[in-house]
Amino acid sequence: SFYSRANYTFSNKYMFTGTVRWDGSSRFGANNKWGVFPSASFAWKISEEDFMESTSNWLNKLKLRIGYGVTGNQDGIGEYKSLSIMGAGSASYYDAVNDIWQTAFAPTQNPNPDLKWESTEQLNIGIDFSLFNRINATIEVYQKNTSDLLYTYSVPQPPFLVGTMLANVGDLSNRGIELTLNTNIITTDDLQISSDLVLASNKQRIEKLSNDQFETDEVFSGSLFGLPGMSNQFSQIIKEGFPVGTFWGYEALGKDANGNFILNQEKTDLGNIQPKLTLGFGMNFKYKSFDFSFLTSGMFGQKVLNATGMSLWDRNRLPAQNVPDAFLESGINSDSKFSSYWVEDASFFRLQTLSIGHTFNFEEIGISNARLYATGENIFVITGYTGADPEVSIGGLDSPGIDRFNFYPRPTTVSLGINLSF
Repeated sequence: SFYSRANYTFSNKYMFTGTVRWDGSSRFGANNKWGVFPSASFAWKISEEDFMESTSNWLNKLKLRIGYGVTGNQDGIGEYKSLSIMGAGSASYYDAVNDIWQTAFAPTQNPNPDLKWESTEQLNIGIDFSLFNRINATIEVYQKNTSDLLYTYSVPQPPFLVGTMLANVGDLSNRGIELTLNTNIITTDDLQISSDLVLASNKQRIEKLSNDQFETDEVFSGSLFGLPGMSNQFSQIIKEGFPVGTFWGYEALGKDANGNFILNQEKTDLGNIQPKLTLGFGMNFKYKSFDFSFLTSGMFGQKVLNATGMSLWDRNRLPAQNVPDAFLESGINSDSKFSSYWVEDASFFRLQTLSIGHTFNFEEIGISNARLYATGENIFVITGYTGADPEVSIGGLDSPGIDRFNFYPRPTTVSLGINLSF
């Protein structure tokens, strides 16, 4: 990598920054081993202008920020993916000279000299302000576009020797808004109260999956292989116009008199894993030698596939295996089948941390501070999700947002301790 940066400040009110990265990697094709990634930003301290002087008694800071930049990514590609690779095949041939059967080797990967960096360009516009020396806030909007996404496409044979090829084709967009708010509510010698709030909303969309050379209308993902009765079934779709992690399947319309699910005849959009709102909120209290704090978090509007429940609610498990009591009471008599019935709203609000403490002073015996405290982790979670935990990983492309027997319930822990300062 080569990296250059320039900064310029004028009158302590106007600030410019420019950066250029030149990154190279042997993972990419011969035509695109290097990528150039520029960025630039501008900041304006509006509160320092003469015309803002009348607001100085209540508006302590007002700053406008605009930034644009491009970054490169190579995490989605392994070594040697741009090269032609040979591998041992299942076939063999007879070596008449040595009178033995030999293993046959054949191409297992097409070369792609045009394989290149995934790139993400992002535009940010933000405002920072401070009020009454007590409230500090940031409001930021952004537009992020990722292009040249890597995916393995089917290609014709011939002219290609292998039926698939890794190529840069797809485009993905994210846009959203973020709010950060820090407040010093009360600040006296005996009492201090402060709070921190973070709110964020993001909307994602797959913009492109095909070009003139590589084409695909849609890609099925979220494999349910390995679950009872789910061989060769998929729960998600990667499709233009939809976000990553979109569940795609049959809508459950109810159940008939025999307890069998009534399903719509055509597959449709069943929701996605993208939260409409994320939240983080915490407060700190201190009164003389006592202190108290808590931290909460939440995600709202996202869907999760309860594949664990879908597998356990199966009459074929009886009588050799257990099933949940709720299944026996539901009246369902249908074999397990993926549908909207198992795609649940996984919105949650969690009290993540709660702490209370008291500080003693024992200077007469050489201890300047002794803080006795009790801390709880994962105190409670409010959710309508019926699985073990609504906070399921939503990262990756293959199977995000699927609760599949691999999420151990989070424990609630309580710790007691003492901190000593000598």
